[in-house]
Amino acid sequence: MEARKQFSRVGWAFAVFALISMAFQVILGVGIILWMRRPGGGEMPETNVLLLSQIGMYVFAFPIFWLMMRRIPSWHKPEGEKLSAGHFLLWAIVCFGFTYIGNFIGQFLMWAVKIVTGTPQENPIIEVLEGMNPWIMILTTVLIAPVMEELMFRKFLIDRIVPYGQKTAVLVSGLAFGLFHGNFFQFFYACMLGGIFAYLYSTTGRIRYNILLHMMINTVGGVAPFLLIGLDEVSSVMMTAVSFFILLTVAFLMIATVIASIVLACIFGWRMPWFGGWAPRPEKGLWHAVLTAPGVICFIVMCVLLFILN
Repeated sequence: MEARKQFSRVGWAFAVFALISMAFQVILGVGIILWMRRPGGGEMPETNVLLLSQIGMYVFAFPIFWLMMRRIPSWHKPEGEKLSAGHFLLWAIVCFGFTYIGNFIGQFLMWAVKIVTGTPQENPIIEVLEGMNPWIMILTTVLIAPVMEELMFRKFLIDRIVPYGQKTAVLVSGLAFGLFHGNFFQFFYACMLGGIFAYLYSTTGRIRYNILLHMMINTVGGVAPFLLIGLDEVSSVMMTAVSFFILLTVAFLMIATVIASIVLACIFGWRMPWFGGWAPRPEKGLWHAVLTAPGVICFIVMCVLLFILN
């Protein structure tokens, strides 16, 4: 199994997935414009951007991605010991804490860009989620996204690159996950969270832990804030009090998990076991092979275009 070829084939699969997803959105956008400019005119039809985007990704692009990935040699770690409730809680704390830390970094960077350039920086995910039907929001962000993203960026990806070492698989998975989000608001926490998820899956061989944790993260970080906004709009003293109490609770948990995750990382981080790779290493080094693989380069270029567009 030659490293450059292996990583290139994986990169092409992700690049094709991104290309089909973007093409679907472009075609959809053109269709909406033509609808509005048809004889007699017409208002823009109500569309749910996130749901339509996921239809493009997971109905049209994912089957092609899956067909490409299944032709690539893979290795799956046999399932290890189950996580106890206590260990799962510790993983949840670490995930939440580093998600908040990464989010702070992204927000600070975009604030600095705004100060330097004088150009407002809008978080695209907030624009997408604002005003979305709560049930559609739960369907897309809590149910569909965690399952599909964990399958793609953990199971399918790691099973094909972990023979080159667990550390390599974790780093590649985290970076790919961050790049695929396509904006700096989400890049840093997606990288951190992706790396944590990659380590958990490559260690336990159980993708269900990742999916459950991912659902929890998206519920608290992606759904709850907008539901709270909806409560604030209800003209009721009771609803306002409930919203304020929940907001204080979330703020307390955010601070607590950030502190706890840093403490846990300092205490246990250096003790974490890692297993090495068994596939032959390239003469010029593994990372030279990875970063010069045509498929990887194409995927990175497409992600950079997403950053520019966003």
